Amino acid sequence: MELTLNGARIHYQRSGAGLPVIFLHAGIGDSRMWGAQADEFAREFDVIRPDTRGFGRSEMPPGGWSAESDLLALIDALELKPAHLVGCSMGGGIAIDFALLHPERISKLVLVGAAVSGAQPDPEDAKLYATAAAAREAKDYEALNDAMLDLFLDWPHRRPGLVAWPICEHVTA
Repeated sequence: MELTLNGARIHYQRSGAGLPVIFLHAGIGDSRMWGAQADEFAREFDVIRPDTRGFGRSEMPPGGWSAESDLLALIDALELKPAHLVGCSMGGGIAIDFALLHPERISKLVLVGAAVSGAQPDPEDAKLYATAAAAREAKDYEALNDAMLDLFLDWPHRRPGLVAWPICEHVTA
């Protein structure tokens, strides 16, 4: 399913019925990463899994934007009651920031390895972050995927290639 929110086409998946649970994906994936959990939770809940702008099937139009504003627009468009938010990594950071901005719009907050806004990377890791930023700026999504895998799965202080990730599908915009 798709909605146009704040000037962007945002893809989301929805299943089940009951109280709303919104799953927010990590920066190395998209809404599909929650497939197994969605199937189980949909037995009792209204499960919503959006793709953040620039991930999965959501577009990334030019200009500034806010993931928290997009999430609020999605909740409003779907006319949801206060929702449970589940966020992993980048999605956890979005969930934290959204909860701070709109506490009345959430019921529960579940975080898995959440990113924290304003946190500064270790200076030793700056090269990996710079590589990812340069690939994103160049719209070289293959290089961006590789940089993200190096940064968030192999991690800077491990031997490169240590983590096998055969199920990862490359994200394109």
